[in-house]
Amino acid sequence: MAMKIGRDIFDYINTVRNPSSKQTMKRRVQEYQPKPDIVEKFSTINSRLFMVVFSAEWNGECRAQIPSLAKLLIETKNSNILAKVVDFDENRDIAEEMRVLRIPAIVVHDKSWREIGRYVEKPQHGGTLEEELWGIVGKAANAMQ
Repeated sequence: MAMKIGRDIFDYINTVRNPSSKQTMKRRVQEYQPKPDIVEKFSTINSRLFMVVFSAEWNGECRAQIPSLAKLLIETKNSNILAKVVDFDENRDIAEEMRVLRIPAIVVHDKSWREIGRYVEKPQHGGTLEEELWGIVGKAANAMQ
């Protein structure tokens, strides 16, 4: 699978059609503060990671979680981490192929495009988006060493 699918996460936020949703998402990017210790861990990743993010602007969890991911990427300043957003409604075929049933879904792949885990809907263990993603990425990073 090539990274030709989807849009850059910031392009996605900027092209949200509903003005209220777009404003909410942009404000969340500005206001969200990812946990510094997790930002530090993501900033040290030295192997390529690809995140395919399924979203829809009408979904409340997407309006909350996608900006959180965007802010995490801004703060890590790590060019090894690439995230592309796929509109769930416009790309049901891709969602089906990747077995995505609920959104937001962040499907994380290693440099060989092997899926190493996925984040679905909201934090499942009472943590934050970045903690849950690190739970996926950290295990894979340890396995690669």
